[in-house]
Amino acid sequence: MRILQFKVTGQNLSKDGDFSGIVAGTKGYLYTEYNFDSEWDGCKKAAVFSKYDKEYPVPIVNGKCAVPDEITGYKRWKVYLVGGKAGYRITTNEVEVYQS
Repeated sequence: MRILQFKVTGQNLSKDGDFSGIVAGTKGYLYTEYNFDSEWDGCKKAAVFSKYDKEYPVPIVNGKCAVPDEITGYKRWKVYLVGGKAGYRITTNEVEVYQS
């Protein structure tokens, strides 16, 4: 298992750590983990993975989620986050991840 780390500051999503040497074609291997700031407190959170205008939302549980198998076969894919609670919704920018 490999965990890709991200930092979340308000609406800004950014890579945090080593993203080198990721190889396309894995299944059940890649996970993402997010370090959220206080603007996300109390929100239900989801990571939305995308490729070729298809989106795959995955719930974030305890700050982590699996990268969908539908995405891991590609050389590059994108992710953004959505969070919400009563009367409040927050989204981030998209970040692109490259695989060899």
